[in-house]
Amino acid sequence: MTPTQQSALRLPQQDLESCSLFETTPESLRAWVDNLPMGNPNRAAGQLRTGISELNRVALAPPLRFNLLELLRPATHSVITALTRGCLNQPIVLEDDIQLQADLIVDLCTLSAAGYTLTAVETIRTHDSSGDYNPAKLACESLHRSMVLSGQRILVAYLLYQPVELNCWAGLHQLYALTERQQLARLPVDDPMLGTRSSIVQEYLPPLLLACAKPNQLRQHDIKGAYRAFQEWRDFVELQDPELGEGLFAVDMQSDQPPAFAELLVRRGAAQFRYINTKALIAHLEELKHSRGTQGLRVIEFDRETRLDTNLLEHLIKALGEISQRNFARQPARTTLFIAAGLTNVHFYVAGERSLEEVFYGPDYEPSADEEAHGNPFLSASQGDQWQEANPEEEPGEHATADEIELGVDVDKLARAAIEQEQQAREHRRHVVYSVKTTNTSPGGYCVEWNDPPDGIHIGDIVCVREAEMEQGDWTIAVIRWVSQVKLAPTLLGLELISPRGSAYAAQIKMPSGDYSKPIRVLLLPEIPLVGQSHTLVVPRMVFKEGQRITLTREEDAFLVKLKRQVASTGYFSQMDFEYLRQLEDDVENSKREKLPTATFDSIWSEL
Repeated sequence: MTPTQQSALRLPQQDLESCSLFETTPESLRAWVDNLPMGNPNRAAGQLRTGISELNRVALAPPLRFNLLELLRPATHSVITALTRGCLNQPIVLEDDIQLQADLIVDLCTLSAAGYTLTAVETIRTHDSSGDYNPAKLACESLHRSMVLSGQRILVAYLLYQPVELNCWAGLHQLYALTERQQLARLPVDDPMLGTRSSIVQEYLPPLLLACAKPNQLRQHDIKGAYRAFQEWRDFVELQDPELGEGLFAVDMQSDQPPAFAELLVRRGAAQFRYINTKALIAHLEELKHSRGTQGLRVIEFDRETRLDTNLLEHLIKALGEISQRNFARQPARTTLFIAAGLTNVHFYVAGERSLEEVFYGPDYEPSADEEAHGNPFLSASQGDQWQEANPEEEPGEHATADEIELGVDVDKLARAAIEQEQQAREHRRHVVYSVKTTNTSPGGYCVEWNDPPDGIHIGDIVCVREAEMEQGDWTIAVIRWVSQVKLAPTLLGLELISPRGSAYAAQIKMPSGDYSKPIRVLLLPEIPLVGQSHTLVVPRMVFKEGQRITLTREEDAFLVKLKRQVASTGYFSQMDFEYLRQLEDDVENSKREKLPTATFDSIWSEL
């Protein structure tokens, strides 16, 4: 490949004579590591951060520095893994203790990578082969370890929907440029700790691919799963010289930026660019998608916890295989927007602030005593006093008088009205509407500024929005497409509009027994002929599937539909095309003779 002009790497200065925590010998360091409080990742990370920082500032021979860093690496890896796990499934706005964990991860990755880079640079500078080590092998292994740690640092930023720190991409690109100049980029390197064998270019590719895959549109576990999968699929991707290769994406190795679309970046004759050719990877993903269908892909070969479902595969195929262009221009706007998130809340407000039961049974629905007691341990468990069961001969009711038995309480109209008002207020507290400010808008959606988003906000969740000026207007249906968070700044959310309005229905699915399931919340989005969009149903994910026949009910209006195909989906809902069938009563006899797609739902009712 054409060599690139290499800028100076940021390396720590050696201004210490010794470390305060341990002597710079393998024996002393091994004893110190054995005494680390590994049961408390935060404390262990703090001590490791201090130890690695001091070690980087002590002048040492490259082989000794490498050996000491290798002794620290298993503990560092274990702590980083534990801290990363603690950062998952957290609110978008991190609490102080979780943000501290994230900062510890970044510091450990940065300091460890700096130590290995220092080892490689000193080895290259001295060219001292008089010892019992191979300088090329030592430099290659050191740069390999540094590249792995630098990739983990970028992964954490994407997991937390935060911008990658300044000079992080520049450091990653400079590392790879150094390996190219030393002709070490494609040499295989063994990693005894992880039990893997890879080259430096193979470790360079996963963070590049993750940046190309629009990670701000993915859920946290999908980001983590995609990065792990890219480590497995990196053989399907090539990093090519612009004079000889091609690719949808390219990287400027003299910048502090992630990869971008090649047609917007590459300049002819410029040696600092590299194409990222993903054609073979896209073909592989397409094959996986068609072979697995709707079952998803569980990559048990390298991580039993990693699950790549069909939705993620489709996202990766689209993100890595085609240029995305905005259909509408954004216009700055500073307006107030009301927003409710989650299918339960959206269904409630689209239904005119009515519960699922009111949608299904009608506005005059009143829960029975059994339904009111459901979920209340003080009511549902009233099968008699347990102490009375232990002493049945001491039943006080046997000698109660008629007056004591027929006690009743009369509630006047004002008290009853107050009780009903409190019940309505309690229902509204369950379904919260938030007020946010827009930063820009377009016909396709909004970018909103949310100072303190609630814990239940997730990428891919459905929302309903309404501008403050239209208090009595229809709720617009949208989906959260991306999240961006910067420290000490409001969280930004990108909302993509999917329908100008919707209708709330209760859906029932025919069970194997022939009975119908309990009502399930669904939204009917109307047809929009102007853009060629047919009517669709928004349904909970993993509940409905193509080919099922379901009933849609709203008060006394009920009809039968057949789900045709899934037109869109996220981690939280699916959008499905459907067709109307015969009236419900006309289908009863025919359905007995047909074997309809069914599913087991007992395990998911609590999640709906």
